[in-house]
Amino acid sequence: MDPVEVSAIMTVKNGAKYLEESLFSVFSQTRPPREVVVVDDGSDDDTWEVLQKLRLMAPMPVQLLNTQGVGRSRALNLAVSHGQYSWLANIDADDIWLPEKLEQQAVAVRLFPDAELVVTASHIVYGEVEGELDAKGAFSVTPLGPDSFYVRNPINHSSVLFSRRFHDQVGGYDETLTRQVDIDLWVRALSTGYVFYRVDLPLTVKRLHDGQSYEVGRRLGYTFNAMRLSLRKLRQLGAPFYYFPFPIVKFVYNNMPRSVRRRMFR
Repeated sequence: MDPVEVSAIMTVKNGAKYLEESLFSVFSQTRPPREVVVVDDGSDDDTWEVLQKLRLMAPMPVQLLNTQGVGRSRALNLAVSHGQYSWLANIDADDIWLPEKLEQQAVAVRLFPDAELVVTASHIVYGEVEGELDAKGAFSVTPLGPDSFYVRNPINHSSVLFSRRFHDQVGGYDETLTRQVDIDLWVRALSTGYVFYRVDLPLTVKRLHDGQSYEVGRRLGYTFNAMRLSLRKLRQLGAPFYYFPFPIVKFVYNNMPRSVRRRMFR
């Protein structure tokens, strides 16, 4: 029996634009998941219709769940609870997996028997994907301990593969939170002694675009909350005092005009 049987999970709200590209990247894995579980969390666009069409094209079973809008954390826990297999791989509805993503993560799980959460490095794109992305390079795996999280969150949520045991032991996603629900889960896990592993090949694509809530008139509130949570994270992880100015600097940077940020990033 395969020790890494995977349920791919997705939560989506008003994400019809990129759904097809995202789900086809799941369907096209060289080591495909056993099933896909998608929670439509109260969309009022044509997300549900697109999902029904894509389910007919899927080469594996696809469960579709429709809520009236329960919030992202609860939707994620709902997706996990409906998955039938012992490993869960999340993908956000506007992101993409490269074809060997799950295959390489399964290799990492076999190499590190204590692994309960394995992520990958990521490409970052703005809007449409231009040209062909690849993951050329030698396979390598890097452990991620608490110190990897002092300055930033090194985990793209769409890159995670975690065991059901991990999810249950840490307590799942905190349903009282509305933002940064993933980093909260990572910090709770790290605080109890978990070590994460990163496949260093960029096998996941993180898409930034104007339709994200971060960019649609709520940047100030989003980034202020991120700063507050980052300061709490540093306290929880016992970070040295000189790391505490970083969230404040990041808050200022993230509220600069996007064109300025992009030039600085490049």
